[in-house]
Amino acid sequence: MRILIYTGKGGVGKTSIAAATALFLANLGKKVILISTDQAHSLGDVLDKKLNGKISQVFQNLDVVEIDTIEESQKVWRNLQDYLKQIISAKANNGIEIDEALLFPGLEEIFSLLKILDIYEANRYDVMVVDCAPTGQSLSMLTYSEKLNILADTILPMVQSINSIFGSFISKKTSVPKPRDIVFEEFKNLVKRLTKLYDIFHKRDSTSIRIVTTPEQIVLEEACRNYTWLQLYNFNVDAVYMNKLYPKEAMEGYFEGWKNIQKDNIHLAEESFFEQKFFKLELQSEEIHGKDSLEKIAEILYKNINPAEIFCQTESFQIEEVNGTRILIINLPFAKEENISVIKEKYDIIISLLNETRRFHLPDKLKTRKISEYSYKNGELKISMDYE
Repeated sequence: MRILIYTGKGGVGKTSIAAATALFLANLGKKVILISTDQAHSLGDVLDKKLNGKISQVFQNLDVVEIDTIEESQKVWRNLQDYLKQIISAKANNGIEIDEALLFPGLEEIFSLLKILDIYEANRYDVMVVDCAPTGQSLSMLTYSEKLNILADTILPMVQSINSIFGSFISKKTSVPKPRDIVFEEFKNLVKRLTKLYDIFHKRDSTSIRIVTTPEQIVLEEACRNYTWLQLYNFNVDAVYMNKLYPKEAMEGYFEGWKNIQKDNIHLAEESFFEQKFFKLELQSEEIHGKDSLEKIAEILYKNINPAEIFCQTESFQIEEVNGTRILIINLPFAKEENISVIKEKYDIIISLLNETRRFHLPDKLKTRKISEYSYKNGELKISMDYE
């Protein structure tokens, strides 16, 4: 199954472009599923269709679903929810809001991921198009499995041991119920399934991330940061969409000042994303709403191009050896050296970039080496490693 994931800052037109792409592929005869992971769903508005949280056929060859995270949570972690409800009920008044209260920040992304995996495993479609939440939530969604894996490998065994030895005692002293073993097993299974999807998202021959931006400098800067983070996590970004360009006839009078600004930012974007397929779409004269308008912008974007094509495959990591020193090279375009820190912890390298941190498990040939230095230049982070 081909997977196309659309991400970008809120308001740039991700939903319209994702929907237009899905419809274009459906019209080519592909069986397509279009999925919204954004909690502020708008697919129904763009498609001019009423959606109900279930997979629905909206046009020939095109099914759509806006994921209902509360419903998905019931399927995924029923036992853990029941346990947390016991804790809440023991300490506070019960109420109909408990289910909503148990949707902690970030869980929406997890349940969206698991729904995506369910659809993928059913294998009923040729192409899956994912309309993501705004940038920050998208990155969280794509990286949750790696972070939860660390938790499952390090913290969970310790918690299970404490629960096994002291659980009953703690329960008597605090009135907090002791969790059953099935609660831990449910969490482990959750991590296992997320890891499976994480691996699927990293298959460069089937999954592509696509960034949608606009010609405003602030939006373009966020697109660049988004790309940097996606490279840090080794995702393949094969296309960038510059949306809502002002047409020439509009850049007169009051909007004349936008002419050079837009020209400069388009040039900057094309230079920055030179490896990716670069699509440009003008601001439309009317609201994008319904099948006809979606087919119109799809024709402008793609013409004789198949959007299911893999437009490029970039590698984020490589290892070189110079005079006995092994150098781990990580592609991190648009980063700043002062925002990067690198440390080694046992057999892992931990890289921090602004508010994002990633832990890399080192290959065997680097495990026994220490970091001698690291530097950032021309979009590459180079970490030199020598023997202790």
